[in-house]
Amino acid sequence: MKLSRNTKLNFIVTLLFVTFGATLSLAQTPSKPQGPPPVFTPGVINDRTLPNQPPIEGPVAPPELENPPFLKSPVPLRQLPPLPIPDEIEERQASPDLMSAPQKPCPKTIVLQAPPPQTTTPYGPDFPSTPGPQWIEPNFNGTTPNRHVRHTFQWQGCKERCCEVQKAKLVVTVKALQNGQSHQSANAGNDTISLWKNGSVLHWQYLWPNTGVSAGTTTTLTIPIAPSWLNGCRLSFLVQDDTAVLNAKLVATGCCVKPNIQP
Repeated sequence: MKLSRNTKLNFIVTLLFVTFGATLSLAQTPSKPQGPPPVFTPGVINDRTLPNQPPIEGPVAPPELENPPFLKSPVPLRQLPPLPIPDEIEERQASPDLMSAPQKPCPKTIVLQAPPPQTTTPYGPDFPSTPGPQWIEPNFNGTTPNRHVRHTFQWQGCKERCCEVQKAKLVVTVKALQNGQSHQSANAGNDTISLWKNGSVLHWQYLWPNTGVSAGTTTTLTIPIAPSWLNGCRLSFLVQDDTAVLNAKLVATGCCVKPNIQP
């Protein structure tokens, strides 16, 4: 069938109108609502979980370094009276014995200080076997956290025939190597000083207040010592483990009498 010129023109116009209208309709169609942006989850890429990787840390300290066994069943703190002990030697000549020979001076005050030497001198049988040597600071004024300080004061009084200590005190100056929040925080805040004899704890107390401590803080503690703790003419102490010991001093007053009665 042969179309007229006007018919062809009308057909082309109609086709153009339909095409343009469809394009305009698509342009005005609202886009699909978009939800919130995807949440980034660490360790997940393209819905696949990455294998767990352990964090990079230093050597793992043993549990007893931060929580010594004696903290679970603490030794009651002894409320001993203040000890007005002079730091200098104070002697009084004892009365003569039956043979008119003078006895050794009594009482007498001994003062033992450390350092010097700079290296600690612990008496091994007094202390626990754990933790291992890598967790023990061998020097006074150490700088490495996570190390215990162990030291023993010893003297020669026990070589006498009769020795008795009436009163004594331990004076220790320490410095926090880390900050500490409280007695429950695993840093300088929960550090303690403890006295040991033959593997058992005689006494312990916290070094810092429960309100916390700042790194670099120093303090001096004076601990009254019961005479029985000095049996064997020695006293061993341990300072935990994010705190350095700058110096320590043991002051003891007593009598060491050697009879001079001749047969």
